[in-house]
Amino acid sequence: MKKIPPALRKRKRYIAFEIIAVKRIESKDLIFTIKDSLLSLFGDYYSSDAEIWLEYFDGRRGILRCNHTALSKVKIALTLVGKIKDCKIIPLILGVSGTIKKCKKKYLRGVKNAPSPNRL
Repeated sequence: MKKIPPALRKRKRYIAFEIIAVKRIESKDLIFTIKDSLLSLFGDYYSSDAEIWLEYFDGRRGILRCNHTALSKVKIALTLVGKIKDCKIIPLILGVSGTIKKCKKKYLRGVKNAPSPNRL
C-alpha cells in the first residue's frame, strides 16, 4: 500500500507541556483525562478532528501531538485538566512547534533522543 502524499496529509502541531503534581502521573491516565476533557468541553463532533497523541512523557514533562486546526481546543482542554485520578495537578504549556525536533530543542532542554511511550 502506498503512503499518502505530503500534500494530502493533515498538518500536525506539537505542544510541549509540564505537569506539576505531588506524585508521578502515568501516561495512559494523562491522555485519557485530556481526551475526556476535550470531549466534555467540545462534544463528539468538534473534538473528533483533534487526533491527539502523546509523543513523549516522562512523568513531568511531555510532548502532545495534535491536528493544526484543533490546536486551540487541545490547549484549552489541557489547561482545564485539574485532577488525574486522585492527584491534583497544574498543567503548564511551554510552547507549540511544527516539528518534534524543534519542540524538544526549544522547550524541553536535555531531551535529545527521548523515546515515545507509545513506541517500543
